[in-house]
Amino acid sequence: MKKILEVFGEPILNGGQESFVFNVLDHMDLTNMTVDILTPYYCKNEYYQNIIKNKKGKIITLDLPFIQGANRFNIIKPLDKFLKENKYDIIHIHSGSISVLAEVSMVAHKHHINKIIVHSHCAAESKTLKYRIIKFISLPILNHCPTDYLACSKVAGECKYSKKIVRKKLVILKNGVDLKKFEFNEIVRKQMRKELGIANDTYVVGHVGRFSYQKNHEYLVEVFEKLKQKHMNSLLILLGNGENFKLIKELVMAKNLTDSVWFIGNVNNVQDYMQVMDVFVLPSRFEGLPIVGVEAQANGLPTMVSTCVSDELELSDAIDFISLDNQKMWIEKLLSYIGAKRFNTFESLTKNGYSLEATVRKLKEIYED
Repeated sequence: MKKILEVFGEPILNGGQESFVFNVLDHMDLTNMTVDILTPYYCKNEYYQNIIKNKKGKIITLDLPFIQGANRFNIIKPLDKFLKENKYDIIHIHSGSISVLAEVSMVAHKHHINKIIVHSHCAAESKTLKYRIIKFISLPILNHCPTDYLACSKVAGECKYSKKIVRKKLVILKNGVDLKKFEFNEIVRKQMRKELGIANDTYVVGHVGRFSYQKNHEYLVEVFEKLKQKHMNSLLILLGNGENFKLIKELVMAKNLTDSVWFIGNVNNVQDYMQVMDVFVLPSRFEGLPIVGVEAQANGLPTMVSTCVSDELELSDAIDFISLDNQKMWIEKLLSYIGAKRFNTFESLTKNGYSLEATVRKLKEIYED
């Protein structure tokens, strides 16, 4: 019986990283395996807790305070103590932080864990001085301690690992999604619009993502404001939460868009809200390969993303890459999709290896190797 520990470098909430891990584990046959989840911080997602409980595992929280952007050195001692008292065969580390990937792999290496997997789920603004310093300090550890190197895309791998690791050891584990779960359903669309009080002819622009600098909500609000001037019967729905939630809400109020911009919050049925949308927009400042971009294409939604997003997200005809320097093009594209039909993307996503089944199969092979 192999014991596996999935370690998150951040709190367990409703992010894409959490969505990926729990969906994969939920669909994986864990015969001869036990899987536990650990976060140095806290877990605020009952849905995910139930998934692991049903898989006979547990979620361990070390209840440290989490401060976005602060250093994470305080996770080392409690994690060291935990691994001294609890033995695992495999540790799979998930984080958007290079330092967390390094610190956790270093502690796991100290405790002679057989397989230490580091997994990069996103890219970063590689030109910042802070990023360059952290990567310079972390690379010697990352070159030495892990046994396996995963990333959702080549860009995400290049962001976290050395050129040598990327060239010789990097494995791309694609952000596969449940294609049937996300495929377009006209009945669900009508039901959801009725429940939410959205008219059939209202043009709905949608976004899913943590309210953070990375996701660039202020740009999205500015673009929507100009769209609204040209097409009054438009609505922007925002799914997610985060450190910039209050800031963006204040921006919306200042622009007198309160009735036209809906803050939905965190939900576990993103697929149902995508049925409501007419177009999906992701103007991120940086990304690896965002799972919501795969989900939007799986729904057949016209999917507009910034050129800061990895072009590896081009999985179907449904996607457009637009520069953040060309706000006019964003507005023109949004106007062009009014009344547009869904794209047929199932075959393309399957062919490109983005089914959940393919991802589950590949990760299980890594665990069993």
